[in-house]
Amino acid sequence: MTEIEQQKRIANYLAAFAHLVGGQPGRFAEFRDKVDVMLSGTAPHAFSLMQFSDRVQATGRPLIWVHQPAESPHVPQIGLVAQVDGGTHYVENCMLCLTGEDDRATLVPDGFNLGAYRFDDMLDLHHITQAPASNLDAADGDMVRAYKRLIAIQADQWERGDIFDLPHLARAA
Repeated sequence: MTEIEQQKRIANYLAAFAHLVGGQPGRFAEFRDKVDVMLSGTAPHAFSLMQFSDRVQATGRPLIWVHQPAESPHVPQIGLVAQVDGGTHYVENCMLCLTGEDDRATLVPDGFNLGAYRFDDMLDLHHITQAPASNLDAADGDMVRAYKRLIAIQADQWERGDIFDLPHLARAA
């Protein structure tokens, strides 16, 4: 795979991710303007996420850190740094959940006891105090639905030949 093709695949993946959490196709440029997205070769850890707190506080934009582990590239590890109710939240590992009636996936911290994070129609991130499921077993169907939908969106975009520009942090990582 050439570097250009690899960059196109990365941009396609991030656009699919934006579609999944934003609820609508065709809003990748708007999503990039409201959210810092970083695709990284390493998993997010608390100390690494804390390094972005000044940026998140200065811009008001959440940072989503996406890592695709080699052993399960279709199930990314997602870190999050976001301003919520005057404080900064750092989450090392969120999972995507997509309930059957929902048009967008939520980001659910892996302990299921910290609520969830959801983008509204204006692509502003909100903290929800109650996670859509109480534990991993209860969330299994919604998680499978979310990851399958992410793969399907990505495949559809690729087949159509959609072209997306990479966000600044995605290029830098």
